Amino acid sequence: MEGGGDFALTDHDGKPFQLASQRGKVVLIFFGYTFCPDACPTTLSKLSSVTRRLGADASKVKVLYISVDPERDTPEVLKADLANFKLDSIGLTGTKADIDTVVQQYGAAYEIVPTPDSAAKYSVSHTTTLYALDGQGRLRTKFRYEATVDEIVDGIHAILAAS
Repeated sequence: MEGGGDFALTDHDGKPFQLASQRGKVVLIFFGYTFCPDACPTTLSKLSSVTRRLGADASKVKVLYISVDPERDTPEVLKADLANFKLDSIGLTGTKADIDTVVQQYGAAYEIVPTPDSAAKYSVSHTTTLYALDGQGRLRTKFRYEATVDEIVDGIHAILAAS
């Protein structure tokens, strides 16, 4: 499967993060933002269920939540948001240019949508795909937003079995 690749961003503790640091784990990547009213909290809740369903295999999986709203999503904001969910995850941010590079690598997309009548001033329309990488960091499969917990668990098991 084409796409993907290594990248460097800033983690939710404000430290440099390299995707290569996660070798040996199945990595699930999704793009979103903490002010997201629906897709992002739903995805995080679904991934919490996936983690529970994986049992002992959950220790072999890492979730990377890459913000497409670096203006509002500081490392502290990402960390606080992820604390609401029970999963092994890292919130990632960076400069707009750094984030745009990763978005392009994975074939994702996002767009800032002005909302002048809202207190938020803008929302972000973004790809809701979940990207699954194997232990070597290669993109193995993509899950649609509509994928069920079982479909994601089965996909992770298939990646683990092939490793």
